[in-house]
Amino acid sequence: MTLKEALTTYKLLVSDGGIGTQLQQLGLEPGGCGDEWNVSHPEQVATVHRNYVAAGAQLITTNTFGANRFVLSNYGLEDRQAEIAGAGAKIAKAVVGDKGWVMGSVGPCGGFLQPLGEIDPADLKDSLQVQVAALLKGGADAIIIETMTALEEVDLSIRVAKELDAPCIIASCSFDPTKDGPRTMMGVTPEQFARTAIDAGADVIGSNCGTLLHAADFADLAERLHSLGNAPIIIQPNGGQPSLDGDKIVYHISPENMAERLCSIAKHANIVGGCCGTSPAHIRAFRARLDQVSAASCWD
Repeated sequence: MTLKEALTTYKLLVSDGGIGTQLQQLGLEPGGCGDEWNVSHPEQVATVHRNYVAAGAQLITTNTFGANRFVLSNYGLEDRQAEIAGAGAKIAKAVVGDKGWVMGSVGPCGGFLQPLGEIDPADLKDSLQVQVAALLKGGADAIIIETMTALEEVDLSIRVAKELDAPCIIASCSFDPTKDGPRTMMGVTPEQFARTAIDAGADVIGSNCGTLLHAADFADLAERLHSLGNAPIIIQPNGGQPSLDGDKIVYHISPENMAERLCSIAKHANIVGGCCGTSPAHIRAFRARLDQVSAASCWD
C-alpha cells in the first residue's frame, strides 16, 4: 500500500519524533553534521529509526534534514550530497521494511533567496534536484519538505519533488504565535502557505517545530489548513520549550503529557508525531494512549 492509499484508508497515521536530538544522545557533538552520520555512523542512525518503529511509528523520517549543498558546505561536504542523502534513505528503508513508510526529509537551505539574500534560486534548484533524486533512489516513499518559513523555498522545493515524480509530497511550515495569529519567521500566514503548497503540487500540508506549544494552537491550525484546501494534514510539534543545561539543550514535556497533547491534535490531523525534543518514549506513550482510548483505527 502506498502512503497516499494509506491516507485514504486510515483515519490517522503515527509518525516518528526528533532525529537530531536522538543522535546527540548517541554521541553526535553539538554543532556536528548529523547528516554525515548516515555514512560514518549508519548503525547509530539505524538505531534511532528502529527505536521509533518499536515505539509504534508508522512513518519514519530520514536523517537528511540538512543534506543540501548550502548546509553541507559548512562542513566541506557539499560534494558528498547525493551520497549522504541516498545513504539516509537506504538506512531508513532497511529498518522500516513493510512495517511503514519512509519520508525523505528536505529542510531549509539555511539562507535567503535573492533578492532578499545571496542564494540564487537556480543554485537551490540544483541542490534540491540532487537531494530529492538521491532520497527517491534510496527508497523514500514520500518527500517531506519541513520546517519551512519562506514561500519561495516551499514553492520551489515542492515543484522539484513533483518534477522528479515523488510518489507523495508533504509540505510543512514552522509557525510562531503573533498578535495577528500564527506566522512563520518570514511572516507567512497559514493561508499563504496552504495556497502556495497546494498550487505547487503538495499532497499533504501541515506544521512542525516552531514555538506553538499548546495542543489547542496546533488543533486550530490543523483545522484552518484543512479548510483551505481539503488536503490531509500533518502536525509534528516540539517536545516543549527548550532550555540550556550546561551545553545541552533540554526539553521538558514528559512522554505522558506529550501523549495527551498529541491525542488532542490527532482529532484534527491525518499524520501526527513529534519534532525537536520528542523521543521514542513520547511516541510510545502516544501510541499506547491511542490504543487505550480507541481514538483512531489507524493500523492493522
